[in-house]
Amino acid sequence: MSTYVFGDLQGCYDEFQQLLVQTKFNPKEDQLWFTGDLVNRGPKNLETIQFIMDLNKPVIVLGNHDLHFLAVATGTHEPVSLDTLDDLLSSHQLPKIIDWMRRQPLLHHDEKTGFLMVHAGVPPHWNLPTCLARAREVESILAGPDYKAFLEVMYGNEPSHWDDHLQGIDRLRIITNYFTRLRYCTKAGDLELTHKSSICPEGFSPWFEFPRPDWEENSILFGHWAAIEGVTGNPRVIALDTGCVWGRTLTALRLEDGALFSTPAIRSCQI
Repeated sequence: MSTYVFGDLQGCYDEFQQLLVQTKFNPKEDQLWFTGDLVNRGPKNLETIQFIMDLNKPVIVLGNHDLHFLAVATGTHEPVSLDTLDDLLSSHQLPKIIDWMRRQPLLHHDEKTGFLMVHAGVPPHWNLPTCLARAREVESILAGPDYKAFLEVMYGNEPSHWDDHLQGIDRLRIITNYFTRLRYCTKAGDLELTHKSSICPEGFSPWFEFPRPDWEENSILFGHWAAIEGVTGNPRVIALDTGCVWGRTLTALRLEDGALFSTPAIRSCQI
């Protein structure tokens, strides 16, 4: 049995299928993990979601585009001009898809292998138990009856500094931003969410450059940051978003031996 971890699909279904062929995926024996952003900006979101929902126990963490889809699909936020969610929004399966997606986690930790999977990153001032506990706070809201109220107010860059006394939406928003939007921060966890390129803003660093001796027994898998082209400089922090939706490649990692698989984008879905 093999475990394959895929970077951001974003509705790039055809490339996803090509990469499954390349990995010689066996649906009866192998398991697939996904670093989030399953949908949006690509052309075949419904086919992508249908395939993943039909898999035997896929492992998924939610990304910012997945949360945005939930907000648009539930009428708590307006779509934006670059969204490509119409195939999902017009599907008769939409209620089932919403219910399934909002019950997926923000973090996945495999204690046996030591791999932690997250969409964007983990803040440098939190250890692993803290990250898992904070993620559960948001996950419980998403899976509960008040999820629409959360989706309506989750957008925004503030607060940008963690405080243990934060409560309510401010607390939930910064936790969500850490796990689904993080790129640059300070050692204390101050967020800088406006820069998306590989050019570091003054006073900040990529989240994965801070030393974390308490994480030595774990490796981190993440997506989200296509601009760094899969390069972190740290063999225990593995970036898997290689910009398929931007016309580059789709990448998967086999956990058992670290083998990487890649397929070029058929088209650039974004201009």
